[in-house]
Amino acid sequence: MSDAARERVWLALSELWLDTELDDADLRRIADALRTSALPPAELEAIYLHEVAPVLWLNAWSVAGVWSGFDPEWLFEHCRVNRARRASRWFRWRCRLLRRPMTYANREQWQQVIHRVV
Repeated sequence: MSDAARERVWLALSELWLDTELDDADLRRIADALRTSALPPAELEAIYLHEVAPVLWLNAWSVAGVWSGFDPEWLFEHCRVNRARRASRWFRWRCRLLRRPMTYANREQWQQVIHRVV
């Protein structure tokens, strides 16, 4: 997978952490972007949990979180770091420990998106 394709996945998944209400059309658009990547669902979930969630989860806990979209270059830089960290057992353990707080605001939406991908 090219870096540009992975960046499109990161950008699409980042919408799940925006401080906005996503509707059915938004979820379909995100699913379409993920489907276009041709990555298997297991890898998409790993990207969701280990590359994007650790970067953006605090936005869901913020009183006035980002709602218009994350800066793509900032997002890509941090997701690249997390992609490299996925090899670390410590990093994966930390992500597992923080899974609920990192995904509490969008886990249901994630399930709807991944269901549309498969």
